[in-house]
This record gives sequence, structure tokens and C-alpha cells, in this order.
Amino acid sequence: MAIDYRTESLNRYLEDAASARPTPGGGSVAAVAGALATTMAAMAAGFTAGKERFKDVEPEIREHLGRLAEIREALLASAHEDMDVYQNIMAALKMPKETDDHASARREALRRATRASLDVVGQVRDAAGEVLTIARRLADIANPNLISDVGVAAELALGAVRAAGVNTVVNLAGYKDEEDAAAVRRKTDAVVADAERLADETREIVLGKLNK
Repeated sequence: MAIDYRTESLNRYLEDAASARPTPGGGSVAAVAGALATTMAAMAAGFTAGKERFKDVEPEIREHLGRLAEIREALLASAHEDMDVYQNIMAALKMPKETDDHASARREALRRATRASLDVVGQVRDAAGEVLTIARRLADIANPNLISDVGVAAELALGAVRAAGVNTVVNLAGYKDEEDAAAVRRKTDAVVADAERLADETREIVLGKLNK
């Protein structure tokens, strides 16, 4: 039975990720990095909510808090889904291929499993990208005493987006649907580029406020 790391200690997850076992792997770790990014963005928003000084942005801050909680749960789910789809890829690779029928069934199983893996990594990529969008906004409106946490959120989210991009490249290496692969590459390139832009902007604001 697969381990549900959401009910295990952080140390258990880290030890298993560091061990010589196939999962948790890069896609799962990217999702966890994105989930960690939501925590620092939420901390900054939490120390802004309810303060008279920031009453003008209170509704928006509350909205960001709710959305960050949703994204965090989604990313933790993706961390486990990535492990499941990886096992499906491994199972497909072990299928027999001695006959034409066997080879055809194996190719189709591998295609489906790879596409599912691309879906999960894409979810991680997009969710982490949304965290960056929120962090960029928080850099402008959140309690400035928490500006370093906004910066940490942005850097972690950028790392998660980039890591998801790396895992996308790995999955596409054996993917035979060229049209679909091209679409995935375009989407990934666009999200990564936007994430880098947002991270650069956020970093500039954060460092500017910290260096005053």
C-alpha cells in the first residue's frame, strides 16, 4: 500500500525522497516545494488580515488566504498523484513486447501513463505559477514587516515551476504524440517565462523594501 505522506512526519518524507527508492521523486518534490511556497505567502497575508492599517485591502487579502489554502491542498494531492503515475509508467515498461499485439498494448499503456504524468506535472507547474502571481501582488499590499516571507514564497514557487518544467522535459523524451508534445512544450515555456518575470519583479520589490 502506498504511503500517504500527509499523515506522516516531514522527516519521513525527506528520508524517503533521499533514499534509493523510485518515489517520492522530482515531480512530487516540486509539488511539495510549491506547497511550502503557499505557506510563506499565507503567513504574509495572515499578518495583514484584520489590521486597521490594511483595511482597504482586507477583502483581497482574505481572498488570497482562501486561495492559497486551496492551492496547498491541491499541490499536496499532486505530490501523491505523481508517485502513482510514475508507478504506472514503470508497470507499462515491464509489459511484454514479444508479439505485435503485446508491443501495441505496451505502447498504448505507456502513452496513457506518460500523458497522465504530464497532466500531474502540468498541474504542479500551473499551481506554483499561481502562487507566484499572488506573491507578486502581496509584495505590493501585504504587511511590509513580512516582506521577506513574500520573497521566500516567490523564490520557492519559482523553483517549483522550473522543477515541474524539468520533469516535463523528462516525460516528453519518450512521448510519441508529437503534436501534443509541442503543445505541452509551448505551455510550459510560457508558464516558466511568466514565472521568471513575476519572480524578478517580486525580488526587486522585496529587496528594495528590505534595503531601505
